[in-house]
Amino acid sequence: MILEFGLVKAIAAGGGLVSCIALIAGMASGGQYATAQADPMQLASAVCAYTRNGPDSSTSARSHTSASGSRELTSEQAANARVIINAAKKLGLPRRAAVIAVATALQESSLRSGTVGDRGRAFGIFQQHPDSGWGTRAQVSNPRYAARAFFSRLIKIRNWSEKPLAVVAQAIQRSVFPSAYAKHQARAERIVAELGWAKSRTSQKARDTVELSAADARAVRGSLELATSVGVSRATFVADIDMALSAGRLRSAQKYLKNKGDRSKLADKIVETVAGSVCDELSRKIGRVLDSATLEAIRKSGRGGVALKAALKMIGVPYSWGGGGSNGASFGIGRGAGTKGFDCSGLAEYAWAKAGIRIGGDTSAQWRAGTRISRSQLRPGDLVFFATDPKNPSTIHHVVLNIDGKRYVHAPQTGSKVQVGRWTATREAEYAGAVRPG
Repeated sequence: MILEFGLVKAIAAGGGLVSCIALIAGMASGGQYATAQADPMQLASAVCAYTRNGPDSSTSARSHTSASGSRELTSEQAANARVIINAAKKLGLPRRAAVIAVATALQESSLRSGTVGDRGRAFGIFQQHPDSGWGTRAQVSNPRYAARAFFSRLIKIRNWSEKPLAVVAQAIQRSVFPSAYAKHQARAERIVAELGWAKSRTSQKARDTVELSAADARAVRGSLELATSVGVSRATFVADIDMALSAGRLRSAQKYLKNKGDRSKLADKIVETVAGSVCDELSRKIGRVLDSATLEAIRKSGRGGVALKAALKMIGVPYSWGGGGSNGASFGIGRGAGTKGFDCSGLAEYAWAKAGIRIGGDTSAQWRAGTRISRSQLRPGDLVFFATDPKNPSTIHHVVLNIDGKRYVHAPQTGSKVQVGRWTATREAEYAGAVRPG
């Protein structure tokens, strides 16, 4: 049966054509269809286009040396700031937690992990004391460990998110200069924004948000993903939400509707709220590989672009030592025996198999699987190798797929998942070379 409301038609369960209003009413699972069928980058780009400002790609379009908050950071300092930001995100903490932590690290160590203070008793980016229960010297000198340890104490402070930054930092650090942290707040805000965590649209424009029930939010999201995946325009989707409101659906939004004349404005706000939330989520998931220049470069990269897109679709799949291959994720060996997923070379093998090229299942074979290229020649999908001794290929221990010379997709280590990473000082030191298969 074909139901037509306005111009919106979408493929749904059973092969019929129904409108997004019908989907909102629960007649089909649009979100599952879109997630299964759409390229994740294209879906994210389309969803972000539904927001008034488009994808928040400002951070991906500038380097760590380009803006006032972080222009004076060295590569090590920028890398440590990103470690802090990523730790906050992985722990599900709000943006303010990252700002507090970055400000604290600026005061304690200027974001330098090799800092030693307090007469040789404090170490790392937060100057944590092993003799105060923070961990061993080796642990607190590791930025990732130090950030997690910092946040583990932060969340134990009652109402920490509502207290002044200096008060929270002092409660954790117990410094002899308790007010010193405040002077770093503005710079920390800029660093956090510039290195990957801009303020959300909803916090910047609270008046444009609508608080929906979980069921209504899921329904709108499913319809949104389906509409964007088949090319429905924003204006048309807003019109369908308007019609859904008119039909008495989306009950949790009705409280915002004071008179009939406000219905179209409310529909627009609903779309802005849900699209903004989904855009931010998808952007984080694929490492903000959404700017038009990067997408165009991927499109023009032939088999390399195909391989990169295949790898990006695996984001979130668990790391499994010895796992993965040309057919996809698989159970690994040794410590990976109980996990179905990929190790670094398994992911590379799978991605390039999707592009029609066999590169072998280990880094040794992959190092010899194509043409050696310089860093200046890197294109999307090229294999980049890291080694303990960059001059000795036999010490290669990691392979990644290049995105844009600054970012790459890889399977890092046991306990992690396939994800987008960035070049750091450590990666620079371990860079062994790059290969373009084929």
